[in-house]
This record gives sequence, C-alpha cells and structure tokens, in this order.
Amino acid sequence: MSSPSALPLRVAALPFASACAAREKPPFAAIAERLNELAREHVSLAVFPEMSLVGAARMERLRRTELEALSEPLDGPSIAAVSRAVEMSGVAAGVGWIERANDGALYNSYVVCMPDGARHVHRKLYPMESPHLRSGALFDVFDTPWGIKMSILIGADNYMPENARVAALKGATLLVAPHRSSVGPGVSLRPDWLARSIPARAGENGMFAVLCDARAEPRGACKPGEAMIADPCGVVIARGEHPERPMATASIDPELARHSEARRWLTARRPELYASLIASEAKEGGDARPWAQPEREVRARGSVAVSFAVVGRKRPIR
Repeated sequence: MSSPSALPLRVAALPFASACAAREKPPFAAIAERLNELAREHVSLAVFPEMSLVGAARMERLRRTELEALSEPLDGPSIAAVSRAVEMSGVAAGVGWIERANDGALYNSYVVCMPDGARHVHRKLYPMESPHLRSGALFDVFDTPWGIKMSILIGADNYMPENARVAALKGATLLVAPHRSSVGPGVSLRPDWLARSIPARAGENGMFAVLCDARAEPRGACKPGEAMIADPCGVVIARGEHPERPMATASIDPELARHSEARRWLTARRPELYASLIASEAKEGGDARPWAQPEREVRARGSVAVSFAVVGRKRPIR
C-alpha cells in the first residue's frame, strides 16, 4: 500500500445513504466495499453523507431512547470497522454517526479516518434535526498528509456564511460538507439552494468544497442526493450525474487554494469594521456558546371543524 503523501489528493463524494440502502449488511461493510473500489481508482479521500452510519431516515421522529440505541462512542465498533477498512485500502474516509460522549450527551458527529490511524471529529454546530442532540462548539481545522488543511461543516452548519469564513481564517483550504436532506411535508429547504451556496462559500474563501448529500424520505427511504466539488474560484469541477452515476470525483491541487484571489483578500480584512457581527463573547474553551435551537413551526395534525356566522343588522335610512 502506498503512502498517502506519495499520491495526489483525489477526492470522491459518494452521496449514498449506505445505512438505508444496504439493509442486508452493516453500513460500515458497504463503506468498506466502496473504499476497496475507490483504491483501484487512486482516490485518496472518500466523503460520505451526514449520518451515513445511521439507519433511521428521519431523526426528528425519534425519541431520546431511540437515539441512544443508535449512538456509539468514537471508539465504538462502527468507527473501528471503518478505520480498519481505511487502513487496509489506504483511502481516507469521512462518515457521520450519532456520537455518545463520555458524559452521555448525544451529538450529530462526523469523523475523517486517516490510513495512519488518526481520527478527526467535528460535532455539528446546528443540530436542527432533533432537540435531543447537543450542539458542538468548535470549528475543527486539521492538517492532512496531502499538504492541505481540512475542515468539516455538517448539514445546517453550511447554511451560515460565517462558519465557512471562520474555517478559512483558521487555515482550511478544503471544506468537507456532508449533508442529509429531509424530503416531505413541512420541509422548506430546496436542494438547489444548498448546491448553489456551497460553490459560493468556496469562491468567497479561496478553498475547495465537497458537498455530499443523502435524501431522507418519508417511511425510512433514502436516496442519493447532490454530490459536487467546487474549486477555490467557486467553479464546480465535478458533479454526480444523478441518478446513473451520483458519485463526483476530482483531483485537488493545494496551490490553487493558497494563491487564489479570495485567499489574498482574506489577508486584507479589517476586523475592526465587523464588531456588529459579534453577538456575545465566545465561551471559554470553545469557539462558540451553546446553541439555542430555534422554535419549530407548529403545524396542526388532522382537521378541526370550525363554524361561525356573521350577523349584520340593517339600520334604517334617515
């Protein structure tokens, strides 16, 4: 097996909801098969969707006890199995799962497992899918063997431009953006909105960006979503040909990010002009205070019969 540093960084976005699509085998087994295939195509990094190790399609319908039953610690059997597959194939892999922390808290987390055994974890900052999930408080930026700094933003973390900007200011030149769309009544997010915003984040911050989305539909069904890779100019350089070939692959040159126009302008920022963007002081020990989840829109279930009458009285004309 070749060392990852000896190979160019070739990235693949695989928008497969493996846990839903492969019910006859554990999701990490399906991921292992994909990694072996990608190794033959000289792919260095495989990006799977948000919650790719979780079998439940709609998180908002699950009680806390159900989420706890699906959760695992970072050193649990599923992540261990993915790490073994990564070491054997030589292909780094990013996968999502429900993390159970040492204090019992539950997080929507994503880990990038490296062939050398390293594991880089990000906890979702905006876990909108369930009130039982705690919000993360750190922007994680880490070095890779390919000479590029990587950051992870999960799902709704990508909806706010400030998050990608913070990652860029911390040195990230590759943004991994795993996502899981919900399809059904009451869902307002349009898939094309996210597909347009991710290249914009790449162009604004002089970074590569990889979007990998799975679509969670009613009754537990999952389908491949959008897969794309954008360059530091905001140009989409690879896109899945859904549904025939939903996977997107591209080679990434770190120098393009370092010498991009946006990266040059990041050094010319005037932070003193942006004081109005700071709502509160950052919590000690983290990048952000705990997130207060916004109230969900209340929708009536079923129908209620309502009857009323308007009674008018004619007044005599004088």
